Amino acid sequence: MSRFISRLGKSGAVAGAATLALILSSCATTPSEGGADSPSEEPTIAFVAAQMTATYFQVMQCGAKAAAEENGVRLDWQGDPNWDLKTQTPLINAAVQTKPAGLVLVPTDPVGLIETVENISADGVPVLTVDGSLDEPAELQNIRTDNLSAGALAADALAKAVGEQGTVLVIASFPGVAANAERVDGFTERMAEAYPDITVLPTEYSDADQSKAAQKAAAAIANPDLKGIYTTLAPASAGASAAIQAANKTGEVKLVAYDADPAQVADLKAGVYDALVAQDPYGLGYDSVDRLAKIAQGELDPESLEYQEYVSAFIIDRDNADTEEAQRFIYKPSC
Repeated sequence: MSRFISRLGKSGAVAGAATLALILSSCATTPSEGGADSPSEEPTIAFVAAQMTATYFQVMQCGAKAAAEENGVRLDWQGDPNWDLKTQTPLINAAVQTKPAGLVLVPTDPVGLIETVENISADGVPVLTVDGSLDEPAELQNIRTDNLSAGALAADALAKAVGEQGTVLVIASFPGVAANAERVDGFTERMAEAYPDITVLPTEYSDADQSKAAQKAAAAIANPDLKGIYTTLAPASAGASAAIQAANKTGEVKLVAYDADPAQVADLKAGVYDALVAQDPYGLGYDSVDRLAKIAQGELDPESLEYQEYVSAFIIDRDNADTEEAQRFIYKPSC
């Protein structure tokens, strides 16, 4: 299976309701997905994701399904529509009750899930986390975007868009979420290091809510000195783009944003965005299920996995959006 994005070194190297209903309905029992009627000899790999309203996680499901089919295992996919520990926890409990051969988890709380993962692992179920991470290494392996480097790439892109001077704002998700903090830190550190004529305002947090992000962006746009915005997750990106368009500031307030769903790419070409930070959700879904399936079938020694693996990001802009390379990074949720 070819990867969409190249891997870095493994040890510290560096949307809508109808769509959601379709994605969730696809989780019904199939020859490769979980259910009580599936053949008992097939191992089950459980996958508990989050924020399934986001195209990013729908693409991740496509990768997970492909790996399950290729390895002949069942996939028990649980897709929480929110980013919330309270609503994700029952899904984790339900998945564990099926006694899976392995569990992939998108952790919504880096602290609150440590004990849960420790207990699941202690019961002999190997756990891989993807996209986010835990504050302590309780799982077998963590695979996520190299967000520090991606944040630096975003800083370079926004600096170019604003002419390397002016005031810019960062809109992130929640304070204390490691992966999102890295996206902020990579950006602010690169700005401080390379662009002395750019002022970065204090980070605003959207709580992964599009409407809150739009409010934060609208308030910032009222500042005549604001030249650009950087958003670190899809709901914040959608909120900021809506605020810029509502204020008739398209092309005037520059926007560099995480993720690359088809709507974002269309807005990029229309001038709303100036660059997109594309990740590899398909690869995260595929690789995590593939590894747990191979462990369950005795084809992979879990001890051979290093704890941390980073995936590099790719910047899509108007100059390269139609190239073959960029097309591989655009999130396509149908599978």
